[in-house]
Amino acid sequence: MRIFGEATDVIVIGSGPSGAQAAAALVEAGVRVLMLDYGNVDETYAPAIPEKPFSLLRRTDPDQHRYFLGERFEGVPFGRVRVGAQLTPPRLHVSADVERLMPIAAGAFGPTESLALGGLGAAWGAGAFPFSDAELAGMPLTRGELQEHYEAVAERIGVSGARDDLRAFYGNLENLQNALPLDTCAERVMDAYAHRREDLNRRGFALGRPWLAACSREHRGRGPHPLHDMDFWSDGRKAVYRPQWTIEELKERDNFTYLARRFVTRFKETDNCSVEVHTRRADDQSEETYRARAVVLAAGTMSTARIALRSLGLYETRRPLVCNTYTYVPMINLGMLGRRCEDARHSLSQLSAILTPEAQGSAHAGSPTGVVQGQMYSYRSLLTFKLLKEAPLPVKEAMRVMRALTPLFAILGIHHEDRPTAGKYLRLRQTPDGDPTADRLEIHYEIDDDETAIQRRNERRMMSGFRRLGCWPIKAVRPGHGSSIHYGGTFPMDGSGGELTCDDD
Repeated sequence: MRIFGEATDVIVIGSGPSGAQAAAALVEAGVRVLMLDYGNVDETYAPAIPEKPFSLLRRTDPDQHRYFLGERFEGVPFGRVRVGAQLTPPRLHVSADVERLMPIAAGAFGPTESLALGGLGAAWGAGAFPFSDAELAGMPLTRGELQEHYEAVAERIGVSGARDDLRAFYGNLENLQNALPLDTCAERVMDAYAHRREDLNRRGFALGRPWLAACSREHRGRGPHPLHDMDFWSDGRKAVYRPQWTIEELKERDNFTYLARRFVTRFKETDNCSVEVHTRRADDQSEETYRARAVVLAAGTMSTARIALRSLGLYETRRPLVCNTYTYVPMINLGMLGRRCEDARHSLSQLSAILTPEAQGSAHAGSPTGVVQGQMYSYRSLLTFKLLKEAPLPVKEAMRVMRALTPLFAILGIHHEDRPTAGKYLRLRQTPDGDPTADRLEIHYEIDDDETAIQRRNERRMMSGFRRLGCWPIKAVRPGHGSSIHYGGTFPMDGSGGELTCDDD
């Protein structure tokens, strides 16, 4: 076993959104940083996708099937709606090797993890929403204390948005770029909202533009967004933030080193005030140890829990897990009848809706906010064939119907907040042979009937709000717990100083 890192101050484990920002702040402060990462990348499809608008590629590119369907047709979904359905062939590297290297027993919970360069941020929807004071209740931090850090991150990654009716929830951001332009579908909804705003606000429904980690202007050599509607497939002008853009910048600095193809198994604190990080090389399975003064664990919620619990020998120890329940609703936007869609558009969330509790109070026990968030997407570049199996028609007839309806389609994603309960936890289980790469993470996640009833009621309220804006829901689709790919809570920041908790640093 070789030991490295005598000249390293901090080791950052993971290259996702958190790891990239932690590394950037440390490097800017003059600290010597080593990032250890597995670092899967897409070397198949990215070079094959021309930087042209979606509609032009569909009309003219004879090789479009390679990246739209996949060379092995891996982009064609079969079976029930699955977690990560937005992972197109060029994004499938995000989940590569996970099942083999990080086994999970999760029952009905559908977790998504990543060993990619950029982690899950290599395929995220770029929503960049700050915490409110209500959401931070019980933590040793306030929104005011976080403001300067939000500003620093926004300047680094580029965040666009508007100061509209959602400002009461999002707060202010000096480094906010102008919002990306709305597409025709969203414009029709916003026009309807302008006429019904007062009534909807009384009902606890507010609509506005989402804050997106996407550049609406040139920023640090990235952007502006080309509006090619290819965000699910490619990264035109690097306008949408991916953590790897920060990693590329950091590689130019003398005090930063990036090492890929390392699978971190555990860490160990030593007697001389240093930490050793144990890894296996992906290519030959040889073991390496890296030493530094401190370690930043940023391997994703579940992988960070896996590494920490294994390192501390805390097998069978239950840790809380939260993951907001997610429901998506296909809608017909009646405002689009007889209207032609503008071709220039982005594929990210077009509009955000915030639903606050009813006057009589609908927040479930333990919830300080009860806020529900909706994200509205126009539907085009994910391709009609993904909807065919959801249609109650034979394929040939469904094709005709879907082609006619696609310009009218909008997808509403409804996100419910989550709070820890006894029925939501994970634990690490050791294999008999003691091989750390074979440890199995076990997830148990269930919500009670009261919580489910509140979610259903709020979904009806959210859909009612959009119905008043001319968007008629077709049906609510529930991909299952874990499908939101938003996880947290395993090491709570509660200020208690208790075991396996975090403080405000």
